[in-house]
Amino acid sequence: MSRFPALAHREFRRYFTGQSIALIGGFAHGVGIAWLGYRLTGSVALLGALGFAQLAPAIVISPIAGLFADRYSRRRLLMAILAFVAVLGIVLSGLTATGQINASLLLVIASLRGLAFACEIPIRHSFISELVEDRKVLPNAVALHSSALNTARFIGPAIGGLLIGWFGEAACLLLHPIALTAILFQLWRIRTPDAHLSASTKSSFLTQYLEGWKHAFSDRTIAQMLLGVFMLGFGVGPYNSLMPAAVAELYGAHPELVGMFISCAGVGAMSAAITLAARRSNTRLRWIAIAGNVSAATGLMVFCLSRWIPMAAIGMMLVGLGTIAQAVSTNMTIQGRVTDSMRGRVMAIYTAMFIGAMPIGSLVFGQIGQWIGAAHALLIGAALAMASALFSAWRLNAMPR
Repeated sequence: MSRFPALAHREFRRYFTGQSIALIGGFAHGVGIAWLGYRLTGSVALLGALGFAQLAPAIVISPIAGLFADRYSRRRLLMAILAFVAVLGIVLSGLTATGQINASLLLVIASLRGLAFACEIPIRHSFISELVEDRKVLPNAVALHSSALNTARFIGPAIGGLLIGWFGEAACLLLHPIALTAILFQLWRIRTPDAHLSASTKSSFLTQYLEGWKHAFSDRTIAQMLLGVFMLGFGVGPYNSLMPAAVAELYGAHPELVGMFISCAGVGAMSAAITLAARRSNTRLRWIAIAGNVSAATGLMVFCLSRWIPMAAIGMMLVGLGTIAQAVSTNMTIQGRVTDSMRGRVMAIYTAMFIGAMPIGSLVFGQIGQWIGAAHALLIGAALAMASALFSAWRLNAMPR
């Protein structure tokens, strides 16, 4: 545990175990809902709309959820939200199994899930700080949590693609609510102090909301890194929503390939997360973030231009590696620069900038994909992300040393 000191903390170990299982079901669900939408309609635009419905609430709701994270018990909030998500998953699986699902219902359920996760993500990120007693190991806890997420990003889509191929979408969609019982059980066991509450209820919601944005963007380092994750989420993030259509254009209708390519992104993401978790130093995180943008953009270009499956798989590994190198470096930087009383709000802004950029990109590039094809639309997004990374590198290199 000397390499991963956060695992020495009992409450973090409990959370890490439950979350690792739940996340696998979540990523399998992502493949299931995308494939179901594409099978029902054959529309690239619908895939973009599904991505928008699931992620767009983060733009508005996450900063508000950050206020709740700083005012109420984060553990209880997480339990309530995840129980609601489990119920939604059971309903969606049942509607699919009985043949009653249609595109409109799918969009409604996707929107409700999006609202739930817009609340859950910033609360989860701020909750991690309560699980470790030694603040020096907080960056390690953040990176380990990311490694669990990205291990699931590798395993979950592959399982989802296989379940769809063997048993149909309903079985794939049922996996997530089953997996969520693991994290709900561990949250029930966890006991953490709510030290952030005493300092968080002295001012109004509006005042606290504005304080969060002011704090985030008055810090030049945080502001610059938030811009980087926004451009990455906008330009590269839509690959997840448009993958079924891109695979169908390039290789034919093969759900197994959809799961495989998303899992390849998970391999790269897992590698980046574990490498960052094992680092003993937290220096040069801004350069790591920029390198991540370059890697993700390059990988997506390779995927879109290649017609050879092994090369496309390598491209997707670069996408995953770069995305997580950027996202985790930014997360670690923010966690190290904010106080507990501001953590929920600033992490919520991080969620809004990163996760919230993806649905905007999904909607934009989904419509472009309807006109010129999903693969060509993703190529345009990759070019935008690359241009942003090169501009950020120029700005950082020009800063006084």
